[in-house]
Amino acid sequence: MGAPDQQNVESGRSGAAERDLPKVVVVGVGSSEPVPVQTQAHTYSEALEIAGRGRFHTILLFVTGCCLMSVVNETVNVGFIISAAECDLQLTYTDKGLLNGAAFLGVVASSLVWGFLSDTWGRRKVLLLASCGALVFSVLSTFSPAVWVLIATRFLVGIFVSGNAATSYAYLAEFHGEASRARVISWAAMFMAIGLIFLPTLAWAIIPLEGRFDLRLFGLRYAMWRVYLLLCSLDLILIIAGLLFLPESGKFLLINGHREKVRQILVRIYRYNRREPEHTFPVQEVHLDPMDKAYADELQRRANLGLRYVCQQIAPLFRAPLLLHTLKASALMCGLFAASSGLFLWIPDILNTYVQHTDMKLCDVIAMVHESRAAAGHTQDGQPADICPIAINANIFIITALMGVVFLLCYVLNGFIINLVGAKALLNSWFVVCGICGIAVLWTSDFFLTLVLIAAFDASGCLGGILSAISVDLFPTNYRAMAMCLILMIGRLGAMAGSNLIAYLLSINCALIFYLFGGLLLICALIGSTLTG
Repeated sequence: MGAPDQQNVESGRSGAAERDLPKVVVVGVGSSEPVPVQTQAHTYSEALEIAGRGRFHTILLFVTGCCLMSVVNETVNVGFIISAAECDLQLTYTDKGLLNGAAFLGVVASSLVWGFLSDTWGRRKVLLLASCGALVFSVLSTFSPAVWVLIATRFLVGIFVSGNAATSYAYLAEFHGEASRARVISWAAMFMAIGLIFLPTLAWAIIPLEGRFDLRLFGLRYAMWRVYLLLCSLDLILIIAGLLFLPESGKFLLINGHREKVRQILVRIYRYNRREPEHTFPVQEVHLDPMDKAYADELQRRANLGLRYVCQQIAPLFRAPLLLHTLKASALMCGLFAASSGLFLWIPDILNTYVQHTDMKLCDVIAMVHESRAAAGHTQDGQPADICPIAINANIFIITALMGVVFLLCYVLNGFIINLVGAKALLNSWFVVCGICGIAVLWTSDFFLTLVLIAAFDASGCLGGILSAISVDLFPTNYRAMAMCLILMIGRLGAMAGSNLIAYLLSINCALIFYLFGGLLLICALIGSTLTG
């Protein structure tokens, strides 16, 4: 892997392999001269087609889908416990904002490093390390005795789970050929929407059990919100078990010269998919596809340069002619994440307040409850009171789960109509509709209409895939991967900033939340109209 000229090494290996191929001597008809026949070599894509698609790829899709779902689970799940944990940890709005943004900050801080490690260590190794690390710190976070411990452990969870976000797509794609690659990546992405249904459904089943059980572990009262966080990490156990069964990416190994290992992996895939004996697998020699040789050289250059490669790839994105594209795409992704993910993290807490007074405007309820909590939190002499006034309404989790279903349907709808109306027109239309719905929340006192408007406003999160598809076309091929990584990093940073800004505005002026973020989506529509491919 440390050779300076990967192309020469590959051609040398290929030539040596061809000289060493077993030969069969055949006597031609009407001739006494023997004719040597070589065993046929196959490209990696051809070998994958021969191995077929079946049980192996079903398991692979489930594991990588769970990897993507784990990113949603471990960054969003805190939003479902902040109301329940408010009494145990004496949370303020500021504490809640920091908790909601901690995992996102971890993802932002480490995503570039995980991408580099994935290209040098291997896809499977990175996924295993990331999942194990996330599992350990996720379990430890459930024992947090104070809010600062919970914030720190959730930040570390974000650092590790970021490896799943950076590597899953590459790992899945490298076991598929051109014919099936785009389709299975779309299927894997739907696991993220499933996560938004799974989290509130689990919260509905677990958190309202508080008071029925008195669990204690290591001298700590193990409240139901702690049990919920623990159960949210079960998918990481499934991922680890699946990865122990699955092999390393064949393409990654082939790029690094491990041809015999690649053949053994393909034989195994063949046996699982075709259900045929291993000795009947016809491929004896595997080599890179022509288009992958340039990719192999690029990976070798990454390994040689280390993190300097990241700087070399990022620098052109901030120079003409790419600078304007970088700024526009980053601003759109940041605004999108700030409005959608930033608010979604607060929806359970906001709804838990709103469901107590369904005949009032949302912000009037939030202001009233905030004042009553502040008054109830202190005695007449100004000392903290021992009574915590928080009660959890289980219906809020059902409502949030239904919102997750709406998001999933929006993903499906976008897939059907994107080619009919065009990606740019669809993106900007959604921005306008979602922005108007966000501002309209302030003008209704009908509970169900308010829920519909909030769901429509937060459905702007479904535009991430459309914006990514548009952004890819803004950059040359050799800068696309780094550009998308940078844009998504800024988007997640926007989610963290949005969550903390909402924490501040909830305590001083709730209406500003919807004016600010609704207006932000309308501004995004204006910026989006100037995008040019």
